[in-house]
This record gives sequence, structure tokens and C-alpha cells, in this order.
Amino acid sequence: MITSFAQLEEKVRTLPPVTIVIAAAEDKKVTGLTKLAREKGFIKKAILTGKSDEIKTVLNELGEPVDFYEIVHTDEDRTAAVEAVKAIREGRAQILVKGRLETVYYLKAILDKENGVAASKVLSNLTMLEMPSYHKFICVTDNAIIPLPTLEEKKVIILNTAPLMKAIEVENPKVAALSALEVVNPKVPSTVDADALQTMSRNGEMSDFIVEGPIAYDIAISKEASAGKKHVSEVAGEPDILLMPNLEAANILTKAYKFHAHANSGGLVMGAKVPVVLNSRSDDAERRLNSLMMAMAIDSVMKKS
Repeated sequence: MITSFAQLEEKVRTLPPVTIVIAAAEDKKVTGLTKLAREKGFIKKAILTGKSDEIKTVLNELGEPVDFYEIVHTDEDRTAAVEAVKAIREGRAQILVKGRLETVYYLKAILDKENGVAASKVLSNLTMLEMPSYHKFICVTDNAIIPLPTLEEKKVIILNTAPLMKAIEVENPKVAALSALEVVNPKVPSTVDADALQTMSRNGEMSDFIVEGPIAYDIAISKEASAGKKHVSEVAGEPDILLMPNLEAANILTKAYKFHAHANSGGLVMGAKVPVVLNSRSDDAERRLNSLMMAMAIDSVMKKS
């Protein structure tokens, strides 16, 4: 099992370099990613869509060789996203990366029925985090796309993570379907959904995932808390994935991990035909590189399947 970004980088170094395409690349944090990735030998080429003059200015400020890049000029963010997805569909790039455009334009281009690259009926976001207080990666989902997922959407959100779990070599991923309670209460919908997902898991409907819920955060994350509450659990203290009841809770928890638990992180869109990188606008080049390494590991899994 890969448990840190340092280990993930070791794996990625064994993989052949890839071509990436960035939608709306007129930003130093974004092109800072390509600079790091180029220097590490992770990418053989980067296609950058967006306002060409601004992109060239940023590349020059970073001291980047402009001839390493293919720049596709667009006047609007919407078009930048469309052109980036087009490069994926035409096989000119293997990994799609979000630049400084609004997420809505990015997702719209991915989801386009005629020209998009969606594979699953539901796209979801996942943030994978490494922090000193936990012994392996922990993933939080969905923290950026689906505001209030239905039961069926929660099932797909879990299944969407399968390529990443395989890429970081996790067998039988453990999923904590979080709520405020450990018992089913019809007045708390997240408990009802979590119980249904646990039943699906036990009935073999969730592939290799072990889903437990409803389960409160303290029990999910701590074996001691679980024992103290006399809660019998397969997942307690060992979750690979925290399935959150809604986007607000997921977004808040992820940012709390980053700012208060000193978590290193990377973020992806799950459920597309190719790996799709999605970072917060506040993420620096290192976090963006983490996301790219996650995407490269997934790309290698997809190519083998």
C-alpha cells in the first residue's frame, strides 16, 4: 500500500512521461505545476489553452522554455475548457488539468454529451490527504461537485474511487459513511443512506469496498473512541475514504485538515474516461503536483485495464 506522497512519487518515477493539457493556464500557480513536472521528468509535453499572450508572459516570468509547450489561444474560459477536452478526445493528451477558470466551465466541457469525456453517470470530486496524525492516506468525497448527493449518487461516488484505490494499492478499501449518529434516525437522512450503503456492501453490491455506516467521525477515525463507545467496527481507525453527507461538510473538513492538521493533499474529479485534476484556487504548485502524480498513477491503471 502507498501511504504517502513521497512513496507515490517513487511509483510515478517508474512510469513513462505523459502529455497533459491545462484549461485556462494564465496563472503562475498553474504553470508552476508544469515547471515542477517538467523538471522531474513527469511530462513530455504540456498543452496550454487560454489567452496566449498572458500564458507566454507567465512562462517567461517562470523562466520556462516556451518551445516545450503547445499554446492554444482562446478568448474565453468556456472555450479554453472545450479546447482542453478536445485535446483529450483527439488523443493528444492523457491527463486533463484545471487552470484558473471557474469549475462550472470545466465540468460542463467534461460532461458535454457529444464532445465530453465523462464515463460514469455521476462525476464526483475527491481530495486525498496525508497528515502527521494519520498513518496512511485518507480521502474525502465529495467536496466540490454534488451539493447534496442522493443514495444512488453516494453509491457511485464510492465506486468512482476504485481506480485511485487500485493505483495506491489499497485492497478492500474501507469507507466510513459519516453522520452525526451511529444509529438510524429517519429525521437524519444521512443515517438512512449510510445504513443502506452498508447493507449494499454486505450484499456484495459495492465491488471490493467495505462500507460501514452510519458512523460518527470520532469512531471512524479512532479505534479508542470506537472501543470506548463499545462500537463493533471493521472500519474504525482504518478508513481509506470518508464519505461525507453533503458537500458543505466535506469542503469544511478538507480545509480544516489542510489548515489545522497540516495535511498535504491532491484533488481529482472521479468518473471521467481519463484522469482529471481539480485543485482549489488556493492550492500551491506542490499540491497541484500531488494531484498530477495521483492522475499519472491512475492513468497507468486505466491503461492496463
